[in-house]
Amino acid sequence: MRELPRSTSQPIHKRTARSLYWRTLALLFRWGKVPLSKAFARFRPRAPWPGHDACWTSLEEYGRWLPHHVRWESDPLGGVFDIFPTRETIAAQYVRHGIFEEDCDGLAYFSAQNLVSLADDPAKILIITVILDPFSFNERALFFAAHVLLLFPYQGRWRVISNDILYDDAFPTLAEAIQWNPYCESHPILWAEARDRHLHHLASATNVHQLERKLLRQWAHG
Repeated sequence: MRELPRSTSQPIHKRTARSLYWRTLALLFRWGKVPLSKAFARFRPRAPWPGHDACWTSLEEYGRWLPHHVRWESDPLGGVFDIFPTRETIAAQYVRHGIFEEDCDGLAYFSAQNLVSLADDPAKILIITVILDPFSFNERALFFAAHVLLLFPYQGRWRVISNDILYDDAFPTLAEAIQWNPYCESHPILWAEARDRHLHHLASATNVHQLERKLLRQWAHG
């Protein structure tokens, strides 16, 4: 088992700031994000899902289609205040503009809805929020340290989508997929949360192996 990256060594005032940073974000992501998303969705245009007529026969086909039909766009506050879309608000963008523009949260949610027929088990399609050590970034740490990924089992391995990119890597375990995908591999993960494609909270932890164990126990008990 590969050793997980360790949090960067910092003086006490930076360690304190880091602790406050991830704990505050974790509380917001865990308890505030989904209710706020539902509230904001009431004021956004809606249309019947999916709003497009695309279908895919393989994951590779979906991976080729995705970058041409979505576009990453930062939320108005640059990542400080993120919300999830709904299927209906996504469809409205397609009907009106022919493309879906959102930040990492919305793009992960979008692919979660599209991959139901391709994943080995739709119940294991996971929207994973990670908070990475901001001091492990050389620049714009607060912009990059919180991110949302989509993870799912495909042909017996775990695959990862980040924004509009289907990574080539296929991982044997969920924990490896969370830590060693190209976005996270150089950064210690301070906290991670898993939600299903309906945005129901499944588990959260400060260690990817703990998160994996919690999810495996849930799946084992149906």
